[in-house]
Amino acid sequence: MKKILQTVLLVSVVMACTSGFEELNTNTNEPESVSADLLLPTVLYELADFSVTQSYDFGDMIAQHTARYEFNELDIYNWVSSDRFWVLYNNLQDIEEIIAYGEQQSQVNYRAVGMILKAYCYSMLTDAYGDVPYTEANRAESGIISPRYDAQERIYESLLELLEEANGIIDTSTPIEGDLLYDGNMLQWQKFGNSLHVRLLMRTAEVNDIGTKLQQMVDAPDTYPFFQGVEDDAVYTYSGAFPDISPRSSGRGRAYEYFLGMPTTHFVDLLLKNDDPRIAVWLGLRKKEDGTFDHKGVLPGQSLGDIGRPESFSSKDSTFFNDPGKIKGIFMTYSELNFILAEAAERGMISQQAKDFYETGVQASFAQWGVKMPEDFLTVTASYTDGDLDLIHEQKWLALYHSGAEAWFDWKRTGKPSFIQAGPGNLNGDEVPVRLMYPSLEQSVNSANYTAAAQQIGGDDINTRVWWDRR
Repeated sequence: MKKILQTVLLVSVVMACTSGFEELNTNTNEPESVSADLLLPTVLYELADFSVTQSYDFGDMIAQHTARYEFNELDIYNWVSSDRFWVLYNNLQDIEEIIAYGEQQSQVNYRAVGMILKAYCYSMLTDAYGDVPYTEANRAESGIISPRYDAQERIYESLLELLEEANGIIDTSTPIEGDLLYDGNMLQWQKFGNSLHVRLLMRTAEVNDIGTKLQQMVDAPDTYPFFQGVEDDAVYTYSGAFPDISPRSSGRGRAYEYFLGMPTTHFVDLLLKNDDPRIAVWLGLRKKEDGTFDHKGVLPGQSLGDIGRPESFSSKDSTFFNDPGKIKGIFMTYSELNFILAEAAERGMISQQAKDFYETGVQASFAQWGVKMPEDFLTVTASYTDGDLDLIHEQKWLALYHSGAEAWFDWKRTGKPSFIQAGPGNLNGDEVPVRLMYPSLEQSVNSANYTAAAQQIGGDDINTRVWWDRR
Protein backbone atom coordinates (compact mmCIF):
# COMPACT_ATOMS: atom_id res chain seq x y z
CA MET A 1 0.00 0.00 0.00
CA LYS A 2 2.87 2.32 0.88
CA LYS A 3 4.47 1.73 -2.57
CA ILE A 4 1.15 2.49 -4.28
CA LEU A 5 0.84 5.80 -2.40
CA GLN A 6 4.43 6.68 -3.30
CA THR A 7 3.75 5.97 -6.98
CA VAL A 8 0.58 8.08 -6.99
CA LEU A 9 2.46 10.92 -5.29
CA LEU A 10 5.33 10.70 -7.84
CA VAL A 11 2.92 10.78 -10.79
CA SER A 12 1.12 13.77 -9.28
CA VAL A 13 4.39 15.67 -8.86
CA VAL A 14 5.49 14.90 -12.44
CA MET A 15 2.12 15.98 -13.82
CA ALA A 16 2.30 19.20 -11.85
CA CYS A 17 5.83 19.93 -13.05
CA THR A 18 5.03 19.29 -16.70
CA SER A 19 1.69 21.10 -16.77
CA GLY A 20 2.15 23.92 -19.26
CA PHE A 21 5.66 22.66 -20.06
CA GLU A 22 5.37 23.38 -23.81
CA GLU A 23 4.13 26.92 -23.20
CA LEU A 24 6.84 27.65 -20.61
CA ASN A 25 9.59 26.37 -22.90
CA THR A 26 8.56 28.34 -25.96
CA ASN A 27 10.66 31.43 -26.56
CA THR A 28 8.28 34.08 -27.83
CA ASN A 29 11.27 36.08 -29.06
CA GLU A 30 12.20 33.30 -31.51
CA PRO A 31 9.17 32.69 -33.77
CA GLU A 32 8.91 29.32 -35.51
CA SER A 33 8.01 30.97 -38.83
CA VAL A 34 9.18 34.16 -40.49
CA SER A 35 7.28 36.24 -43.02
CA ALA A 36 8.58 36.51 -46.58
CA ASP A 37 9.30 40.23 -46.31
CA LEU A 38 11.86 39.44 -43.60
CA LEU A 39 13.40 36.44 -45.37
CA LEU A 40 13.73 38.03 -48.80
CA PRO A 41 16.33 40.72 -47.93
CA THR A 42 18.64 38.12 -46.41
CA VAL A 43 18.28 35.82 -49.42
CA LEU A 44 19.02 38.58 -51.93
CA TYR A 45 22.00 39.89 -49.95
CA GLU A 46 23.49 36.40 -49.60
CA LEU A 47 22.95 35.60 -53.28
CA ALA A 48 24.67 38.86 -54.21
CA ASP A 49 27.61 37.87 -52.01
CA PHE A 50 27.61 34.45 -53.65
CA SER A 51 27.76 36.00 -57.12
CA VAL A 52 30.65 38.29 -56.16
CA THR A 53 32.59 35.50 -54.44
CA GLN A 54 32.15 33.12 -57.37
CA SER A 55 33.26 35.87 -59.77
CA TYR A 56 36.49 36.66 -57.96
CA ASP A 57 37.35 33.20 -56.61
CA PHE A 58 36.23 30.97 -59.47
CA GLY A 59 34.28 32.20 -62.50
CA ASP A 60 36.68 34.91 -63.68
CA MET A 61 39.57 32.42 -63.55
CA ILE A 62 37.84 29.44 -65.13
CA ALA A 63 36.51 31.64 -67.94
CA GLN A 64 40.08 33.03 -68.23
CA HIS A 65 39.30 36.68 -67.65
CA THR A 66 41.87 36.50 -64.83
CA ALA A 67 44.67 34.27 -63.57
CA ARG A 68 46.40 33.89 -60.22
CA TYR A 69 50.08 34.26 -59.45
CA GLU A 70 49.70 32.35 -56.14
CA PHE A 71 47.44 29.50 -55.00
CA ASN A 72 46.67 28.70 -58.63
CA GLU A 73 45.28 25.19 -58.25
CA LEU A 74 42.11 26.32 -60.03
CA ASP A 75 44.07 27.75 -62.99
CA ILE A 76 46.02 24.52 -63.58
CA TYR A 77 42.97 22.32 -62.92
CA ASN A 78 44.27 20.60 -59.83
CA TRP A 79 40.65 20.28 -58.67
CA VAL A 80 39.26 18.24 -55.78
CA SER A 81 35.78 17.70 -54.35
CA SER A 82 34.04 21.04 -53.94
CA ASP A 83 31.05 22.46 -52.08
CA ARG A 84 31.48 25.78 -53.90
CA PHE A 85 27.93 25.77 -55.29
CA TRP A 86 26.49 23.26 -52.83
CA VAL A 87 26.18 26.09 -50.30
CA LEU A 88 23.20 27.33 -52.32
CA TYR A 89 21.11 24.73 -50.53
CA ASN A 90 21.27 27.02 -47.48
CA ASN A 91 19.66 29.82 -49.48
CA LEU A 92 17.17 27.42 -51.04
CA GLN A 93 15.85 26.52 -47.59
CA ASP A 94 14.81 30.16 -47.08
CA ILE A 95 13.52 30.40 -50.65
CA GLU A 96 11.25 27.40 -50.06
CA GLU A 97 9.88 29.18 -47.00
CA ILE A 98 9.18 32.28 -49.08
CA ILE A 99 7.25 30.14 -51.56
CA ALA A 100 5.36 28.42 -48.72
CA TYR A 101 4.53 31.77 -47.14
CA GLY A 102 3.15 33.02 -50.43
CA GLU A 103 0.96 29.94 -50.73
CA GLN A 104 -0.27 30.00 -47.15
CA GLN A 105 -0.99 33.73 -47.12
CA SER A 106 -2.39 33.80 -50.68
CA GLN A 107 0.28 36.31 -51.70
CA VAL A 108 1.10 35.22 -55.23
CA ASN A 109 3.92 37.69 -55.72
CA TYR A 110 6.04 36.26 -52.93
CA ARG A 111 5.37 32.82 -54.33
CA ALA A 112 6.41 33.97 -57.81
CA VAL A 113 9.59 35.66 -56.56
CA GLY A 114 10.46 32.49 -54.66
CA MET A 115 9.96 30.41 -57.80
CA ILE A 116 12.23 32.68 -59.84
CA LEU A 117 14.96 32.57 -57.21
CA LYS A 118 14.57 28.81 -56.88
CA ALA A 119 15.07 28.40 -60.63
CA TYR A 120 18.06 30.74 -60.52
CA CYS A 121 19.78 28.82 -57.69
CA TYR A 122 19.05 25.31 -58.92
CA SER A 123 20.17 26.17 -62.45
CA MET A 124 23.61 27.10 -61.09
CA LEU A 125 23.76 24.00 -58.91
CA THR A 126 22.91 21.58 -61.67
CA ASP A 127 25.01 23.39 -64.28
CA ALA A 128 28.02 23.08 -61.98
CA TYR A 129 27.59 19.44 -60.92
CA GLY A 130 25.05 17.77 -63.22
CA ASP A 131 22.59 15.58 -61.30
CA VAL A 132 21.91 16.98 -57.82
CA PRO A 133 19.30 16.52 -55.06
CA TYR A 134 16.13 18.36 -56.05
CA THR A 135 12.78 16.76 -55.22
CA GLU A 136 14.06 15.47 -51.86
CA ALA A 137 16.41 18.37 -51.07
CA ASN A 138 15.97 20.41 -47.86
CA ARG A 139 13.36 18.00 -46.48
CA ALA A 140 14.98 17.02 -43.21
CA GLU A 141 11.86 18.06 -41.32
CA SER A 142 9.99 15.42 -43.32
CA GLY A 143 12.53 12.81 -42.30
CA ILE A 144 14.59 12.85 -45.52
CA ILE A 145 18.19 13.33 -44.45
CA SER A 146 19.77 11.43 -47.34
CA PRO A 147 18.16 12.90 -50.47
CA ARG A 148 18.36 11.12 -53.78
CA TYR A 149 19.82 12.92 -56.79
CA ASP A 150 17.57 13.94 -59.68
CA ALA A 151 18.59 13.74 -63.34
CA GLN A 152 19.55 17.15 -64.70
CA GLU A 153 17.08 16.78 -67.56
CA ARG A 154 14.21 16.35 -65.07
CA ILE A 155 15.47 19.28 -63.00
CA TYR A 156 15.49 21.54 -66.05
CA GLU A 157 11.97 20.49 -66.96
CA SER A 158 10.84 21.51 -63.49
CA LEU A 159 12.74 24.82 -63.51
CA LEU A 160 11.22 25.85 -66.82
CA GLU A 161 7.78 24.97 -65.47
CA LEU A 162 8.45 27.08 -62.37
CA LEU A 163 9.38 30.10 -64.49
CA GLU A 164 6.33 29.61 -66.71
CA GLU A 165 4.05 29.46 -63.67
CA ALA A 166 5.72 32.45 -62.02
CA ASN A 167 5.16 34.54 -65.13
CA GLY A 168 1.51 33.58 -65.17
CA ILE A 169 0.67 34.39 -61.55
CA ILE A 170 2.54 37.66 -61.02
CA ASP A 171 0.33 40.61 -60.15
CA THR A 172 2.26 43.62 -61.44
CA SER A 173 -0.12 46.05 -59.71
CA THR A 174 0.81 44.86 -56.21
CA PRO A 175 4.34 45.57 -54.90
CA ILE A 176 6.05 43.47 -52.25
CA GLU A 177 8.06 44.43 -49.17
CA GLY A 178 11.64 43.48 -48.36
CA ASP A 179 12.79 43.56 -51.96
CA LEU A 180 16.37 44.82 -52.16
CA LEU A 181 16.65 44.01 -55.87
CA TYR A 182 13.71 45.82 -57.46
CA ASP A 183 12.16 47.72 -54.55
CA GLY A 184 8.97 45.70 -54.87
CA ASN A 185 8.41 46.33 -58.60
CA MET A 186 6.79 43.12 -59.81
CA LEU A 187 6.98 43.99 -63.51
CA GLN A 188 10.75 43.99 -63.19
CA TRP A 189 10.62 40.64 -61.40
CA GLN A 190 8.50 39.33 -64.26
CA LYS A 191 11.10 40.57 -66.75
CA PHE A 192 13.86 38.87 -64.76
CA GLY A 193 11.95 35.60 -64.63
CA ASN A 194 11.31 35.57 -68.38
CA SER A 195 14.87 36.61 -69.24
CA LEU A 196 16.13 33.79 -67.00
CA HIS A 197 13.69 31.50 -68.82
CA VAL A 198 15.41 32.41 -72.10
CA ARG A 199 18.85 31.71 -70.57
CA LEU A 200 17.77 28.25 -69.43
CA LEU A 201 16.10 27.45 -72.74
CA MET A 202 19.29 28.33 -74.60
CA ARG A 203 21.30 26.21 -72.18
CA THR A 204 19.42 23.17 -73.49
CA ALA A 205 19.68 24.14 -77.17
CA GLU A 206 21.96 21.19 -78.05
CA VAL A 207 19.61 18.59 -76.57
CA ASN A 208 16.14 20.13 -77.02
CA ASP A 209 14.27 21.82 -79.84
CA ILE A 210 13.72 25.21 -78.24
CA GLY A 211 12.86 27.28 -81.32
CA THR A 212 9.08 27.11 -81.06
CA LYS A 213 8.97 28.14 -77.41
CA LEU A 214 11.59 30.83 -77.84
CA GLN A 215 9.80 32.35 -80.83
CA GLN A 216 6.51 32.26 -78.92
CA MET A 217 8.05 34.22 -76.07
CA VAL A 218 9.81 36.76 -78.29
CA ASP A 219 6.63 37.36 -80.28
CA ALA A 220 4.47 37.99 -77.18
CA PRO A 221 6.09 40.81 -75.16
CA ASP A 222 2.84 41.57 -73.35
CA THR A 223 2.62 37.98 -72.11
CA TYR A 224 6.36 37.45 -71.70
CA PRO A 225 7.99 40.80 -70.91
CA PHE A 226 11.79 40.68 -70.98
CA PHE A 227 14.45 43.12 -69.81
CA GLN A 228 13.98 46.31 -71.82
CA GLY A 229 17.06 48.23 -70.68
CA VAL A 230 19.89 48.25 -68.17
CA GLU A 231 17.48 49.65 -65.58
CA ASP A 232 15.88 46.20 -65.55
CA ASP A 233 19.16 44.35 -64.89
CA ALA A 234 18.95 41.81 -62.07
CA VAL A 235 21.90 43.38 -60.26
CA TYR A 236 22.19 43.85 -56.51
CA THR A 237 23.64 47.28 -55.74
CA TYR A 238 25.34 47.44 -52.37
CA SER A 239 24.79 50.66 -50.46
CA GLY A 240 28.51 50.92 -49.71
CA ALA A 241 27.85 51.34 -46.00
CA PHE A 242 28.83 48.49 -43.69
CA PRO A 243 27.58 45.79 -43.58
CA ASP A 244 25.96 46.26 -47.01
CA ILE A 245 29.29 46.04 -48.84
CA SER A 246 30.49 43.36 -51.22
CA PRO A 247 32.80 40.67 -49.81
CA ARG A 248 35.63 42.01 -52.00
CA SER A 249 35.27 45.73 -51.21
CA SER A 250 37.30 47.85 -48.82
CA GLY A 251 35.79 47.68 -45.37
CA ARG A 252 34.78 44.07 -45.71
CA GLY A 253 37.13 42.26 -48.08
CA ARG A 254 40.91 41.93 -47.95
CA ALA A 255 43.21 43.77 -50.35
CA TYR A 256 45.52 40.78 -50.74
CA GLU A 257 42.73 38.52 -51.97
CA TYR A 258 41.42 41.27 -54.23
CA PHE A 259 44.67 41.85 -56.10
CA LEU A 260 45.44 38.13 -56.41
CA GLY A 261 43.68 37.83 -59.77
CA MET A 262 45.50 39.38 -62.75
CA PRO A 263 43.88 40.00 -66.17
CA THR A 264 44.86 37.45 -68.80
CA THR A 265 46.32 37.89 -72.25
CA HIS A 266 42.89 36.96 -73.66
CA PHE A 267 41.17 39.73 -71.75
CA VAL A 268 43.78 42.45 -72.24
CA ASP A 269 44.58 41.69 -75.87
CA LEU A 270 40.94 41.62 -76.98
CA LEU A 271 40.25 44.96 -75.27
CA LEU A 272 43.41 46.51 -76.76
CA LYS A 273 42.69 45.13 -80.23
CA ASN A 274 39.34 46.92 -80.21
CA ASP A 275 40.64 50.03 -78.45
CA ASP A 276 37.82 49.26 -76.02
CA PRO A 277 37.38 52.02 -73.40
CA ARG A 278 35.93 49.55 -70.90
CA ILE A 279 39.54 48.64 -70.19
CA ALA A 280 39.93 51.83 -68.12
CA VAL A 281 37.03 50.84 -65.87
CA TRP A 282 38.01 47.20 -65.55
CA LEU A 283 41.82 47.17 -65.44
CA GLY A 284 44.72 49.08 -63.94
CA LEU A 285 47.95 49.97 -65.73
CA ARG A 286 51.34 48.44 -65.03
CA LYS A 287 54.48 50.56 -64.76
CA LYS A 288 57.20 49.59 -67.21
CA GLU A 289 60.92 49.77 -66.52
CA ASP A 290 61.22 53.00 -68.51
CA GLY A 291 58.63 54.66 -66.27
CA THR A 292 55.78 54.61 -68.79
CA PHE A 293 52.53 52.74 -68.28
CA ASP A 294 50.64 50.21 -70.37
CA HIS A 295 48.40 47.17 -70.14
CA LYS A 296 49.77 43.65 -70.25
CA GLY A 297 48.02 40.37 -69.51
CA VAL A 298 49.33 37.10 -68.12
CA LEU A 299 49.03 33.83 -70.01
CA PRO A 300 46.47 31.74 -68.07
CA GLY A 301 47.16 28.26 -66.76
CA GLN A 302 50.89 28.50 -66.19
CA SER A 303 52.86 26.71 -63.50
CA LEU A 304 53.71 29.01 -60.61
CA GLY A 305 57.39 29.12 -61.47
CA ASP A 306 56.65 30.37 -64.98
CA ILE A 307 54.27 33.21 -64.19
CA GLY A 308 56.61 35.89 -62.93
CA ARG A 309 55.91 38.74 -60.54
CA PRO A 310 52.50 40.45 -60.43
CA GLU A 311 53.99 43.92 -61.01
CA SER A 312 54.93 42.75 -64.50
CA PHE A 313 51.26 42.69 -65.45
CA SER A 314 48.12 44.79 -65.27
CA SER A 315 45.76 44.39 -62.33
CA LYS A 316 42.08 44.83 -61.76
CA ASP A 317 41.30 48.51 -61.45
CA SER A 318 41.82 49.45 -57.80
CA THR A 319 38.50 51.27 -57.60
CA PHE A 320 36.80 47.88 -57.44
CA PHE A 321 38.40 47.47 -54.04
CA ASN A 322 38.60 51.08 -52.87
CA ASP A 323 35.12 52.22 -53.91
CA PRO A 324 32.74 50.37 -51.55
CA GLY A 325 29.82 50.77 -53.94
CA LYS A 326 31.44 49.74 -57.23
CA ILE A 327 31.27 45.97 -56.94
CA LYS A 328 27.76 44.63 -57.55
CA GLY A 329 26.10 41.24 -57.31
CA ILE A 330 25.26 40.42 -60.93
CA PHE A 331 22.49 37.84 -61.44
CA MET A 332 21.58 38.56 -65.08
CA THR A 333 21.70 41.57 -67.38
CA TYR A 334 19.96 43.10 -70.38
CA SER A 335 23.24 42.74 -72.25
CA GLU A 336 23.39 38.97 -71.69
CA LEU A 337 19.78 38.55 -72.79
CA ASN A 338 20.46 40.26 -76.10
CA PHE A 339 23.54 38.16 -76.81
CA ILE A 340 21.48 35.03 -76.17
CA LEU A 341 18.83 36.22 -78.61
CA ALA A 342 21.51 37.22 -81.13
CA GLU A 343 22.82 33.65 -81.08
CA ALA A 344 19.30 32.25 -81.36
CA ALA A 345 18.59 34.47 -84.38
CA GLU A 346 21.91 33.63 -86.02
CA ARG A 347 21.21 29.91 -85.59
CA GLY A 348 17.72 30.24 -87.08
CA MET A 349 15.84 29.52 -83.86
CA ILE A 350 13.93 32.79 -84.08
CA SER A 351 13.07 34.93 -87.10
CA GLN A 352 14.40 38.25 -85.81
CA GLN A 353 17.71 39.78 -86.96
CA ALA A 354 20.83 38.74 -85.07
CA LYS A 355 22.52 42.05 -85.84
CA ASP A 356 19.92 44.03 -83.91
CA PHE A 357 20.27 41.91 -80.79
CA TYR A 358 24.07 41.88 -81.05
CA GLU A 359 24.34 45.66 -81.26
CA THR A 360 21.90 46.14 -78.40
CA GLY A 361 23.91 43.67 -76.31
CA VAL A 362 27.14 45.59 -76.87
CA GLN A 363 25.50 48.94 -76.19
CA ALA A 364 23.95 47.58 -73.00
CA SER A 365 27.30 46.34 -71.70
CA PHE A 366 28.87 49.77 -72.15
CA ALA A 367 25.85 51.38 -70.46
CA GLN A 368 25.96 48.88 -67.59
CA TRP A 369 29.51 49.94 -66.77
CA GLY A 370 28.90 53.64 -67.38
CA VAL A 371 31.30 53.81 -70.33
CA LYS A 372 30.68 55.88 -73.48
CA MET A 373 30.89 53.64 -76.54
CA PRO A 374 32.98 54.97 -79.44
CA GLU A 375 30.82 56.07 -82.36
CA ASP A 376 32.46 53.66 -84.80
CA PHE A 377 32.60 50.67 -82.44
CA LEU A 378 29.67 48.85 -84.06
CA THR A 379 30.33 50.04 -87.61
CA VAL A 380 34.10 49.51 -87.81
CA THR A 381 35.77 48.06 -84.72
CA ALA A 382 33.36 45.25 -83.83
CA SER A 383 30.89 45.39 -86.71
CA TYR A 384 28.65 42.39 -87.15
CA THR A 385 28.16 40.46 -90.36
CA ASP A 386 25.79 37.55 -90.86
CA GLY A 387 27.18 34.25 -89.64
CA ASP A 388 29.71 35.74 -87.23
CA LEU A 389 28.94 33.67 -84.13
CA ASP A 390 32.51 34.08 -82.94
CA LEU A 391 32.05 37.85 -82.65
CA ILE A 392 28.80 37.38 -80.73
CA HIS A 393 30.51 35.12 -78.23
CA GLU A 394 33.60 37.29 -77.87
CA GLN A 395 31.53 40.32 -76.98
CA LYS A 396 29.27 38.22 -74.76
CA TRP A 397 32.34 36.89 -72.93
CA LEU A 398 33.48 40.44 -72.26
CA ALA A 399 30.01 41.44 -71.12
CA LEU A 400 29.90 38.51 -68.66
CA TYR A 401 32.93 39.75 -66.73
CA HIS A 402 32.25 39.57 -62.99
CA SER A 403 29.01 37.62 -63.59
CA GLY A 404 29.69 34.66 -61.33
CA ALA A 405 30.40 31.49 -63.33
CA GLU A 406 28.09 32.34 -66.23
CA ALA A 407 30.92 32.74 -68.76
CA TRP A 408 32.19 29.24 -67.88
CA PHE A 409 28.71 27.75 -68.16
CA ASP A 410 28.28 29.40 -71.56
CA TRP A 411 31.68 28.18 -72.76
CA LYS A 412 30.77 24.62 -71.72
CA ARG A 413 27.73 24.78 -73.98
CA THR A 414 29.32 26.46 -76.98
CA GLY A 415 33.09 26.00 -76.82
CA LYS A 416 33.33 29.74 -77.45
CA PRO A 417 35.30 31.93 -77.27
CA SER A 418 37.67 29.39 -78.81
CA PHE A 419 40.71 30.98 -77.15
CA ILE A 420 39.66 29.43 -73.83
CA GLN A 421 42.06 26.49 -73.73
CA ALA A 422 44.01 24.62 -71.06
CA GLY A 423 47.20 26.48 -70.18
CA PRO A 424 50.74 25.06 -70.43
CA GLY A 425 50.91 24.15 -66.75
CA ASN A 426 47.60 22.31 -66.59
CA LEU A 427 47.27 18.97 -64.78
CA ASN A 428 44.18 17.77 -66.62
CA GLY A 429 45.45 16.33 -69.88
CA ASP A 430 45.08 19.64 -71.73
CA GLU A 431 41.33 19.69 -71.07
CA VAL A 432 39.39 22.57 -69.53
CA PRO A 433 37.16 21.10 -66.77
CA VAL A 434 33.44 20.96 -67.48
CA ARG A 435 32.02 20.27 -64.01
CA LEU A 436 32.72 20.33 -60.30
CA MET A 437 33.18 17.15 -58.30
CA TYR A 438 30.53 16.50 -55.64
CA PRO A 439 31.37 17.66 -52.10
CA SER A 440 33.36 15.14 -50.10
CA LEU A 441 30.78 15.29 -47.32
CA GLU A 442 28.21 13.76 -49.68
CA GLN A 443 30.43 10.71 -50.03
CA SER A 444 30.21 10.06 -46.29
CA VAL A 445 26.76 11.25 -45.18
CA ASN A 446 24.82 10.42 -48.38
CA SER A 447 26.99 7.64 -49.71
CA ALA A 448 24.42 5.43 -51.46
CA ASN A 449 22.78 8.29 -53.35
CA TYR A 450 26.15 9.84 -54.16
CA THR A 451 27.40 6.55 -55.61
CA ALA A 452 24.26 6.08 -57.69
CA ALA A 453 24.49 9.65 -59.04
CA ALA A 454 28.18 9.32 -59.89
CA GLN A 455 27.49 6.13 -61.82
CA GLN A 456 24.51 7.67 -63.59
CA ILE A 457 26.45 10.67 -64.94
CA GLY A 458 29.46 8.61 -65.98
CA GLY A 459 31.76 9.24 -63.05
CA ASP A 460 32.33 11.98 -60.48
CA ASP A 461 35.04 13.61 -62.54
CA ILE A 462 35.84 17.16 -63.66
CA ASN A 463 35.76 16.02 -67.30
CA THR A 464 32.31 14.39 -67.16
CA ARG A 465 29.92 16.43 -69.27
CA VAL A 466 26.54 17.45 -67.89
CA TRP A 467 23.34 16.50 -69.70
CA TRP A 468 23.05 19.61 -71.90
CA ASP A 469 26.77 19.77 -72.78
CA ARG A 470 26.87 18.11 -76.22
CA ARG A 471 29.15 20.42 -78.20
